[in-house]
Formats: sequence, C-alpha cells, structure tokens
Amino acid sequence: MKVAIIGGGISGLMAARQLQGKADYTLFEKNARLGGHTDTHEVAIQGKNYSVDTGFIVFNPPNYTHFNAMLEDYQVASQPSDMSFAVSNQNSGLEYNATNLASLFCQKKNLFSLKFYGMIRDIMRFYKKAPELLDTLDENVTLADYLQAHKYGDYFIEEHIIPMASALWSGDFASVRQFPLKYLLAFMRNHNMLQINDRPQWRTIQGGSQRYVEAMQKNLSGTLHTAAEVMMVERKPHEVVVHSNKGMETFDRVIFACHSDQALDLIQAPTDQEREILGAIPYTRNEITLHTDGKVMPKNKKAWASWCVMKYTDMPDRCTVSYYMNLLQNIDCPEPLIVSLNQGSKIARDKILKTLYYHHPVYNPKSLAAQNRKDEIQGHKHSYFCGAYWGWGFHEDGARSAVEAVNSLISERTNANAA
Repeated sequence: MKVAIIGGGISGLMAARQLQGKADYTLFEKNARLGGHTDTHEVAIQGKNYSVDTGFIVFNPPNYTHFNAMLEDYQVASQPSDMSFAVSNQNSGLEYNATNLASLFCQKKNLFSLKFYGMIRDIMRFYKKAPELLDTLDENVTLADYLQAHKYGDYFIEEHIIPMASALWSGDFASVRQFPLKYLLAFMRNHNMLQINDRPQWRTIQGGSQRYVEAMQKNLSGTLHTAAEVMMVERKPHEVVVHSNKGMETFDRVIFACHSDQALDLIQAPTDQEREILGAIPYTRNEITLHTDGKVMPKNKKAWASWCVMKYTDMPDRCTVSYYMNLLQNIDCPEPLIVSLNQGSKIARDKILKTLYYHHPVYNPKSLAAQNRKDEIQGHKHSYFCGAYWGWGFHEDGARSAVEAVNSLISERTNANAA
C-alpha cells in the first residue's frame, strides 16, 4: 500500500512513524526543513552559540503520552522547565509573578490593594468551582458568559484568566473571551492545572526541540521530501493523485497532516462535509520575534517569568506574550533571550534576531462542533486527516491524532482485504 503524507510537522512525522513496516509512504513538506511549529534557531551571543525554540517548547510526560513514547524510543534527552506566569499591564501599571508569595507581591503597593486581594480570592473561587462545572456546564457557555454571570471581578478577568488563556492558546483577547469554558476546563483538568499545588513537571528538549525532529528523520525509512509543495490532491475511485512541484504521483491513500484550512484548499472537489468541518476551524496569524530586548518584559525584574503577558494600551486585544527562554529552556546566556508574540513594533531593531509567523487554531462553539464530526470525513474518499486542530491545539494533540488516523487507515485496509 502506498500512502502520501502531506505535512512534515509533528502530525506528519508521527504518521510516518506509525506507518513504519506497514506501508510504503512518501511525506511531502513544502518548507526546506521538517518540523513545522518545531522551530529551533542557532543564535550567537557574545561569541557563543545558543539553540532557542520559537514554536513548540515544552511538554510533560504524563499528558504527552504519544509524544513522550517517541522521545523515549529514540532516546531524545529532555530536562525540567520552568512554567512561571506573569502579567505586566502598561495601562494600569500592575505587575505580578504568580510563582510564589514574594513574586506575587513584587509590587509592594499590591499589599494594600483590595482589587489585588479580590483577584486572589477569585482565583481560589474559580479553581474550587471548576471540577463541578465539568459535569454540569453547557458546552456553549463561553468564558466571558460565565465570568459575567457569576460576578467575577475585573481584576481576575482582565489581569489573570483572560491573559492566561491567551498565553496558552496564542489567541487574541477577544477570541479567548468566546472560548467555550467547558473545553478550557477539560484541558486544564487533563493537564493537572485545576489545582493550585502539585502541578506536573514540564520539560523541554535538551539542545532545542529540533533534536527530536532529527532523531525521527534518522529513524524513518520512508521517502521524506522537503521543499516539496503540494498544489492539489485529486481523488479518484481507486487511487489518489498528488500534484506537487516534484511532479505527479499516484497513491492508494492520503493523510493530510497539515492545518485543516490548508487541507481543504488542496482537495480537488471536496465533499460538503469536508467543507463544513474543515472550513469551520479558523486560524489566527501571530508574529513571532526572537530578540534580546528586555523592554518587552515587566519593569520589575522580580516579575520576570517564563510566560509574561504584556498588556499595552495601544494593543488592547492582541495576544502579546513574551517567553523568557533563559528560564524556559534553562539557557545560561549573559543576555535575555526572549520570544515575543505580536510585539515587533515595541522591540529595538538592533536586538531582533529572527522574525517569523505562525498560524494557530481558534476555538469557539462552531469549531468544537466540527471536531465532533471528524468521523464523517475520516477515511472517506481514501483520505485521512490529522493535526493538533482535532484536540486542544498542542503538540500531543497532533501526535495523538496522527496515530489515530494511521490506525484507522490500517484497520480499514485490513477489513477491506478480509472482505
């Protein structure tokens, strides 16, 4: 059986891994490198080289079971990471780092702020209520609806929960407000984030995330094409024809391991169900800047955390997160290595090392309804779909969906041969 895999990110690579010894596969990746959102950059600071991630950064073994199994199989080393969270609001002047009491009250004025204590009280109330909401909440209730109905304070809403959700999903504040709350809580429960204490230890790949891509590339025996852009996929009664800049090639099955909107654009004559389901998941475009400018970090150095949401008066709704990579990746560098989303205009040009653009899925009631309809298109017309968009948008979601897609393909093929 010949299988085409379109996309060389985590989903495409995991699909290839799952097909090892089961099919003759060819992977098409339009970029010159494999990895997708796994994007490690080698930068020189004061004569020394550092490997810095700008896309996928962290994972935790208990919740990233498929991804972690691959790392263990290929003996890819990882190390503990720091997942501290901070907010810096240029409009109000508020800054805090939620790591511990000392950093939480890094601004002494907050010791006397009733609003700040109200935020802490609301945090405790939110986490206490969360478990029961998972059993009782309607799936269409948005985060904004719930917070307003239950009279949560503005400080909790604007300075904690909205910034945190924005940082997690790289989504703008307006989109995050419309995030279905039950979905958000399900993610937090799955990742042991509904408790204040005993949260899981997150990890990062030693030497940068590209090390796992290199390990996979070394161990995969199929054909892996880079700089291979697919223009169209033509599905015939008994075969699939992939048209790319490498030419035209015929396969028995195709796995779309790219974003849902990209898959829809590639399919010649998509079905109504494919249009409805794949077309229901929107994406947001984020500018990513790797730099050494500490101005886009909190003014108070005690408030510097791994994840810093920077709120600006002139950009009230954008996702403006700065990741302090020295902490996140345990990089011992004399200068701050920072990855900032949508803050390029705020960064000194002579401190910019790289500028990139990533697209992230947006979750709302319509896109979540589309997720529940995956079975309507999976395996139909010789086509299988995988990607992080089928889950919470994270690396493990891409890995898991790839394993599921290949298992479905193999099962369908086995049943057809048996018949």
